Amino acid sequence: MARPVAVYYHPDCLLHDTGPQHPETVARLTVAKAALDASRFASLIHWQLPEPAEVRWIERIHTAEYRQFIEESCLRGKHFVDMGETAVCQESYRAALLSAGAAIQAVDSVMQEGYQRAFCLTRPPGHHASEEQAMGFCLFNNVAIAANYALEVYGLERVCIVDWDVHHGNGTQDIFYGSPTVLFCSLHQLPLYPHTGESHETGTGAGKGMTVNCPLPFGAGIDLYHESWEHDLAPEIRAFQPQLILISAGFDAHREDPLADIELDARDYYHMTRWVLEIAEESAHGRVVSMLEGGYNLEALAESVKEHLRAMAEAD
Repeated sequence: MARPVAVYYHPDCLLHDTGPQHPETVARLTVAKAALDASRFASLIHWQLPEPAEVRWIERIHTAEYRQFIEESCLRGKHFVDMGETAVCQESYRAALLSAGAAIQAVDSVMQEGYQRAFCLTRPPGHHASEEQAMGFCLFNNVAIAANYALEVYGLERVCIVDWDVHHGNGTQDIFYGSPTVLFCSLHQLPLYPHTGESHETGTGAGKGMTVNCPLPFGAGIDLYHESWEHDLAPEIRAFQPQLILISAGFDAHREDPLADIELDARDYYHMTRWVLEIAEESAHGRVVSMLEGGYNLEALAESVKEHLRAMAEAD
């Protein structure tokens, strides 16, 4: 039978104003939400209103000084928190807390509230944010916060993060580069911002082998994605036997996206989602939490999110 999906959304994430002409815009959420509301599986979308993350969970991943810097920068009306790409306004700190809170509460929804699958339709995104640096439109690393929360609160020993955003999740990689409990797997275009994610970057110390990067060339399509998944990622994930899978779900590998050069279409995200769900059924009781990262062509983003959620809501 079909499965309901808990989808976390808060209208205050729309208050994160990045200014005119910025690609990470309010409309990204509104068009995606409208597509889900109009979908034929809309009854399976169970909308949830997240609460802001508690500061202690932010500071498990980011330094206290960095969190305070973000808060103070927003409240003082600064326009950027880096060299000019990560824009903020006075409401951005609250939006960032809500985005991190959604990630945490989505973990709760699949661990104890009867859902197997959850999605966070929030902004700002997170996977470029490192322990003490904002970059790439990201303030707090939502997926890293969620992974740590799952390990700490639910006593999990193995969490896998699958990052298919077209830009490498350098912040997530850096945070868990020495960790034996988080397997970070990335499919991304290279060369492309942030110019990290080479295949030889595999982790360090106790985390050696726990980072698996699959850089893909200009013009890659779903066939090359599938080959990389089957040959490089799926065997590593199956061997790891994750108890929970988190997805950094960027949709900017779509052929219409203005910030990259990959040739996926919306339907391909349906198939990629099914790849992840299949492995989750084997070792994680089907538990998958996905969170929005990139995707900057509005029509392509809306259709891709819809295909992603269609796969999550369909019967197996």
